[in-house]
Parts: sequence; structure tokens; C-alpha cells
Amino acid sequence: MAARLVAGILLGLLAAPRAATAQATGSYLALRIDQSPLPLADRVTDSDGTTYLIEFDRMVLSLRPESRFRAIVRFRRTLTSAAGQARGGGRSAPLQTMTVTGRYTVTGRAIRFTPDASDATRGLRILDGTIESRTRIAVPFDYRNGRVTRNRTLRLELRSDIL
Repeated sequence: MAARLVAGILLGLLAAPRAATAQATGSYLALRIDQSPLPLADRVTDSDGTTYLIEFDRMVLSLRPESRFRAIVRFRRTLTSAAGQARGGGRSAPLQTMTVTGRYTVTGRAIRFTPDASDATRGLRILDGTIESRTRIAVPFDYRNGRVTRNRTLRLELRSDIL
């Protein structure tokens, strides 16, 4: 009788849907893009001599209650002509901030980010990341620099010292 009970419990556990991994809520700081530490500068020169420079300063991903997220990217974008003139009269480009909010879901070791629909997020797609541990996440990060598309991976770590 006891053997049947144990077998029934095991079969019930195997047949039950797996619960989603509980990912720690809080703020995750991007420490790396691929293997490169932040801040990171990415320079591309087109065939006509135009140079595109993107400097990523800081990236923070906040996982919030009720499966909501907020991602903030701080970056600087500079365009230099073939003659060496920076757009804007040679001044240093200002630091820009992009914020995206939305919902996230966790299934096993996968974490999916779906941005809220808005004018600011038009063209953004769903991102599927990987949970590396309860306090580490890897997220694909694609962007265009001039005519070049970059496919990178962000490595984020839960931090208690940021908002």
C-alpha cells in the first residue's frame, strides 16, 4: 500500500506542470556586454567615411512585483562626417536615456520581456533572456550602429546598492 502511495505521488509530480522559477525582484545592473565591461564604446565607419560612435554608459533592469519590468539605458551617440566634423558643431554629444517598461514571464530558466505598446517602443521586439541564477540574468541586446547591426548579450547582476 505504501509503495502505491509513493508511486502515485511521484506520478502526480511528474505529470504536474512545472512551476516557474522564482526570479529575485529588484534592480539588476549590466556589468558586461558580451565579455566587455561597461562603459563600452562601439565605433563603426561606413564606406563613405562617416563614423558612428555609440557609448553605452549604464544599463539597469528592474524586476518589479506583478511581473512588471523597467529597463533604463544611458548612452551617448556621436556622428562624425568623413571630414572629421562632429554633428552639433564639434560639441560632445549629450548623455541620452531610454526607458522601456512592460511585462516579464519566467518559464524554467527562460525569462521573456514584452514591452508595453507606445510610440517610444514602436519597433522593439520581445526579448528572450536566460536566468543564470536567482541573481543573474543574460539578455540579448541588438542595436544598429550606422549600417551595422550588432547582436550582443547583456550580463546583469542583482544589486542592492542601486534604485
